[in-house]
Formats: sequence, C-alpha cells, structure tokens
Amino acid sequence: MAATLLATWQFKKAGDCHQNAVAEELRLQAAVQEEARYVYADEAPLAFRVAAASSRAEALKALKDDGRLAASEFTLAEQETVSLRHSAGPGSIIGSDRYLDAQKGYDVPRRLAHEEKNPAAYRLAPDRTMEEGDRWAAWGRVSLAVAAAAILAVMAAASVLRPAAWQFPPSTGGSRRLLRGIDPIPQPATASSDRRRGTQMHLLVAVLLFLLPLLQLAAASNEQRAQAEASRQALRLGAAIVASGQREAFLTQAVTASQVADIHAAAREVAVLYEKDSPAVRHERAVAAAETRHASQLRVMAEYMGRAPSDTDGVSAASVAALRARPEDWPDMRAEQNRYKALADAAGDRGLYLAAATALAVVAEVLADAFLEAGRLSRMGWPAGIAALSIGITAWTVLS
Repeated sequence: MAATLLATWQFKKAGDCHQNAVAEELRLQAAVQEEARYVYADEAPLAFRVAAASSRAEALKALKDDGRLAASEFTLAEQETVSLRHSAGPGSIIGSDRYLDAQKGYDVPRRLAHEEKNPAAYRLAPDRTMEEGDRWAAWGRVSLAVAAAAILAVMAAASVLRPAAWQFPPSTGGSRRLLRGIDPIPQPATASSDRRRGTQMHLLVAVLLFLLPLLQLAAASNEQRAQAEASRQALRLGAAIVASGQREAFLTQAVTASQVADIHAAAREVAVLYEKDSPAVRHERAVAAAETRHASQLRVMAEYMGRAPSDTDGVSAASVAALRARPEDWPDMRAEQNRYKALADAAGDRGLYLAAATALAVVAEVLADAFLEAGRLSRMGWPAGIAALSIGITAWTVLS
C-alpha cells in the first residue's frame, strides 16, 4: 500500500514537471517569435536601407566634384543616412555604430543576441524540466515494481501451507476482536481440500485487482509525457516557421534590393552607350561603374545581415534552432511531433484496455466470492473464464 501511494505521488510530480515543461516551452517559443519579428521585420529593413545609403554615398564620394549627377546622388544618399540615423532612438540598431561594419552593414544576429538578454523567458530550460519529470517517473516505476513484488509475495504466502497454530492463533480471553478471522486475501493454504482450487482461482482474481491499477498508473504517466512532448514539438515547429520566415523575408528583400541596384547601374550604362564622348558622358559612365560596385557591395551586405545566426553570435539555442530551420526541415519536425502524438494515443489505448481488464477482474471477483460462499464450486468455471479473458487482455496490452 505504501509503495503504491508513493508511486502515485511520484507520477503526480512527474506529470507536474512535464506540464511545466510545456508551459516553459510556450513562453520560450513565444519570445523567440516576438524577438525575431522585432529584429528582422521592424529593425533590419531600416538598418539595411541606412547601410545601403551609406554605401552608395561612399561609392559616389570620389565623383561628387566631377559633375552634378554624382554630386546630387551623393547628397541624397548622405542626407538619407544622416536623417534616418538621427531620427532613430539611441537604443535601436541604427542609433549607434555598435553593430555597424562599414563593409558588411549591420550585425543583425548580434543585435538579436542583445535583445534576448532582457526577457526572462530565455532563462527558462524546458528540456531540464522535462528531464526532472522523467526522473520522477523513473522513481515511480521503481515504486510500482516494489508494490508488484509485495503483491506477488502475498500471493505466494497465501498459497503456502502453514501449521495449524499459525493459521488462527487462539484467543487469550476477553472479548473477541471484531475483525478477527477476516482476511481480504483469499487463503488457499488454509482452505479445505474441496475448496482449495476455487480459493486459488479467487486469489488469482484478487491479485489481478491489485496489479492492474499499477499498470494503469504507468500507462497514464506515459500518455501524459508523450502528450507533453508532442505539444513541445508543435510549439517548436510553429516558432521555426514564423521566425525563419521573418529572416528569409528580410534576406529576400535585401537581395532583391541589390539586384535592383545592379539593374539601375546597367541601365545607366546603356543610356550613354551610344552617346558621343564628352565630359558629361564620361562622368555618367563613371557613376554607372560606381553604382555597379555599390550593387555588388549591397549583395554582400544582404547576405551578411540576413545570415542565419549561430551559437558564436551569442544567440540562444532556441532562436538558433528556429531561425536556421528551412522549409525542407519542416516535414521531419512534423513527423517527430506526430510520432509523440502516436505514442500518446497508444498509451491512452493501453490505459483503456487495462481498464476493461480491471472491470472483467471485478466481475470475476464478485462471481468467485459468491460461488465460494454459496458452495457452488461447479460454477467456478465462469469466474475462471472471465479472469482468463482479463489476463489475456492484460498480456496483449503489455506486449503490444
């Protein structure tokens, strides 16, 4: 009894830990999505625009005194850079040179790592919480094994013949205790020879009624753990789709901007291709060449700023996993989530079958007790058949 109660408490603690792990995973993945949205959707596009304008101004700086075209384009790019940076808050990505690389643009993953240091969600460790629940469940299984061993020991003791003096010790006088002679466990060893076989069958049914709840307890714990893991996998998949989608959208937009800049440079070159040579034509060709170099630099910036973060950037493991996920990874993630769901369904089915086996054992127990009390030993085949069916269902459930 004590081992069963201990196992129940241990499995309850395991279930609490598994549910806490789901709650922690929810908070963590929600933080991952929110920070990815803020950095890659709100800050990074503006940072790329500032970096692009600064790069364009730098490319045209050497030509601004050679003609009005370069001077005008240089002024526009320079003013755009200055205005946007001055209008931004000092704590934003473009508010200082903290994240700026003059050749590559802004270090967006490092900015993300800085943003992650504030929310308490990133200090959560759902994996460790899940492992703590697994340790409680392991101790619960140990307690179940002890309880099952005790039940089997009682069954063996009840079946061993004992001296008559050990069966019912004589009273020492005084009033007879109310519960004296009452035994909740059938005793084949003390039963008369004509009732011993029926009592043995009765004992087997009683043992089933003690063992089956233990198996149900283990099945319920397995189902709860699998459900928790399936929920965590679903949360990770959702965060990966959203976060990686934000990063990929920014990278696509930045690469497209570099391609558009290259098209504009080529168009400017074509515009003066058949013009007569003159200082203005030579100046425009020089501007086109500078814009071509600028377009190549934009491509470098786009790939640098939109790169997938890694552990070396100081980004949390949860954000790294979400932001590095690719569409081709999603089927495997869905398959893992479905695998845990299937495990939960299977554990739930086992619990249902064990409940059915327990109900049959209860019917067998009632019939066996009634037939033994009435002395109708010829009808003990009915409870024996029902008990056999219960044992069969239990064995199939455990082995399947």
